[in-house]
Amino acid sequence: MNRELKQLLKFNTKALQDSEQDLKAIYDITFRKENAHLIMAEDNDGYRIHTYTYGQIKQRIEAAADGLFAALGETHGFVGLDMEAGVDWIVAFWGILKSGNKPFLINAHHPDSMTLSLLKTLQITTVISHKASTLPIRYIPFGEWECSAPCTAQFENELAIATSATSLKESLCFYTGQNIAAQIFNTREVLSQSKRMARHYKGQLKQLAFLPFYHIFGLFAVYFWFTFYNRTLVFVKDLSPETLLGTCRLHQVTHIFAVPLLWHTVEQQVWSAAKAQGREQQLKKGLALCTKLQNLFPYVGATLAKKLMSSVTDQLFGPSVQFCISGGSALRHSALELMNGLGYPLHNGYGMSEIGIAAVDLSIRPKDRNRGNIGKVFSSLHHQIAKEGELQVTGSSVCHRRMINGEEFRSEGWFATGDLVEQHKNGALSIIGRMSDVVIGESGENINPDTIEPLFFTDLAVNYSVLGFPCSQGEELCLVLQLPATLSDGQIKELYEHMMRINTTLPLPLQVRKLYATQDAIMASTAIKVSRAYLRRGVSNGQITLTDLREFVPCADSACEDSEILQQIIRLTAELLGREEETLLPDSHLLQDLGVTSLQYFALLSALEEHFDFVPHGEEQYGYTLREFSHMIERRNNP
Repeated sequence: MNRELKQLLKFNTKALQDSEQDLKAIYDITFRKENAHLIMAEDNDGYRIHTYTYGQIKQRIEAAADGLFAALGETHGFVGLDMEAGVDWIVAFWGILKSGNKPFLINAHHPDSMTLSLLKTLQITTVISHKASTLPIRYIPFGEWECSAPCTAQFENELAIATSATSLKESLCFYTGQNIAAQIFNTREVLSQSKRMARHYKGQLKQLAFLPFYHIFGLFAVYFWFTFYNRTLVFVKDLSPETLLGTCRLHQVTHIFAVPLLWHTVEQQVWSAAKAQGREQQLKKGLALCTKLQNLFPYVGATLAKKLMSSVTDQLFGPSVQFCISGGSALRHSALELMNGLGYPLHNGYGMSEIGIAAVDLSIRPKDRNRGNIGKVFSSLHHQIAKEGELQVTGSSVCHRRMINGEEFRSEGWFATGDLVEQHKNGALSIIGRMSDVVIGESGENINPDTIEPLFFTDLAVNYSVLGFPCSQGEELCLVLQLPATLSDGQIKELYEHMMRINTTLPLPLQVRKLYATQDAIMASTAIKVSRAYLRRGVSNGQITLTDLREFVPCADSACEDSEILQQIIRLTAELLGREEETLLPDSHLLQDLGVTSLQYFALLSALEEHFDFVPHGEEQYGYTLREFSHMIERRNNP
């Protein structure tokens, strides 16, 4: 462990233990003058790296607090913060707290109607942002405030975040400094079990600040875990390929915490490139060798793996990456095997907006990490497994209160996560499904669709899900495939026959009873995976139309005439990929049908952001067809 970090761990941890453990204490320790010279953040203009010290950012925070105190007064109420992760976000976040107000971290991906409803619930009258808003509320442009007199307000001790909108419920979680301090103390367990967490590269430890700070993973695991111990955050300007991977290599990033989409698209890119070059078998043999090497020599092996696989790693994140975590949804085992084999130690984590970061698998060897466990629950939480297999938790790092549709709930007793888990002999947990997804079969048995759903994966589907629908006997298992318009009658017939062959290999109670197809989107625009509740609701209210797979006829004009927004997206994509517009069918899967790489995919996101002021960041749903993107943008424009 770096000597400087070792000293900071000891001093900062003790200082927090001996304090009130509120947000003021966290701020004072983070920005104490002895560490003013350390680099808090970095970014670049494409040529030069710009650095910002803890001392420089503290000066800006204090100026912001003075200005906000003059503009808002000491209300001790909530102020909206609508900004992407960056140095200005840090300044505004602490400036709001220091001015005697509480920040509400606005989810940039929520529809305007939901954002307005949340602002009303919190009685927010002012939002701080970089950009003008169409919302009927007072906006203060970041930095446009006068510092007429020093702030004399009492430092506030609460923040609010909103959960994702897939349930269509208005859900808010509130955290105090005491809850966040408990989250910070969890890093001691991570560091004691994994030397990699503290590993530097050429004397530096740098976290890629890729996740948005309005999400619990980005706020706690990226921001608080790293800045409290005065490490460096590296911010990206946009999601273009040159920016994303170039930033990692230029800044020599050591830590990457991201949602599965990043790891899955990187996996797709690597294997697509290997296939195009006729090197699939060579890559498989190389990964097997490097995995075996790391199982024998975990730490040295990872360094050697990156060198042995340099033809791949030099095109990805470079040699500096030491520790990665995936969280937010299920991570494919194949992605774990690839990243770990390449020498990028990838650990599976678990958390929720209501309970913070709850666990991470800290196994040293790839053979253990590749199992996809989430590790042991942190000591800031107590957990129990209900008789149905549901994980329940309580503890100091759980949010201290919640509001659901305007009704307040105090965090007392056990919180039911809704996740079904299995506990192993060593205490580690595995997520095996969701309580709400369990299907009660014809004989009364409980069936977890997650156990069979992976078997029905197909490249021909945009998305798919196995779930229960009501029937005369209770519920029956069904398979729903969201299919593109490009499939031929022959492909649909082959797809049906393939699914039936899989189905007949299953025990009778686990066989799906009906196979459906649709061209309607079965995944919410604010989700990163198919929600079965969302799918059922869509079928019930008529937004999703299901057809027997054998009778399904794809319609190239399923959305009637293409909208102007869709036409603009097609033009942007054609220009980006260097293809003819006619070859880009709206319902073709970007990754599977059009062969778009992860780099091109993120470049498209960046182009959409610039052209439509549309920001699908972090854990939010990205969309996999051009028509899905058009629907997302249209819904945002017309909530």
